[in-house]
Parts: sequence; structure tokens; C-alpha cells
Amino acid sequence: MPCIHTPRTHIEQINLANNVTTNTTIGPTNGVPDAKTFWAEVVGTGAVSCTVKIWGSRKSTYAANTAMLLSTLTPSDTTEAVDAAAVSLATYPYYFVTTESITGTGATVRVEVFY
Repeated sequence: MPCIHTPRTHIEQINLANNVTTNTTIGPTNGVPDAKTFWAEVVGTGAVSCTVKIWGSRKSTYAANTAMLLSTLTPSDTTEAVDAAAVSLATYPYYFVTTESITGTGATVRVEVFY
């Protein structure tokens, strides 16, 4: 029997973190299959920057020693900055996001995964 696969005609996205202003850990968020891209944005006044780490885990509770670092994103610019990871094919049951070193007046961080 032939296998017929209909390609998707649109991109899905999941918000992993929104309006983050402090160093924190967010999750778990259910993982997604197939190819995916992680994306981070920092918005504020003046020079803005942050470090965002995306972790994959088989456990629903975060611990650095049981999670795999999938990507480190470092958006940095004036007023608004974005950074994205190369396509990942790694599939994990759960994702966690850690935010560090958020700078800029009123800076907020948003993180998404597109698949």
C-alpha cells in the first residue's frame, strides 16, 4: 500500500515564555515532533539583551543534570532584538526555558518554538 503524506501548509508555534523580566526557569511545556526552530526576543528601552537557554528533558521537573541544553540564544540590540536557533530535529517530551542577564529599561523576554 503506498504511503501518501500531505505536507503541512502552515507553521505552528508555541509560546514557551512571555513577558519575562527576571532570571527564571519556565516549564514544562510539552515537546513537539519533527523539525523545529527556537526563537527569542527582548524588547525594552535603550540597549537590550538577554541570555535564553532552551532545555529538553524526559522528566516534567527541571534539573540541569537531567536536561539537555538544546540551544543558547543571545538577542542584543537597541530597543528590540531577536535571535533564533538552527533547525533542531531532537524530540523531547518536555521543554524548559531559563532566562539570564536581562538588561535594558523595562526589558521583557518572549520565547517561542516554531514547527
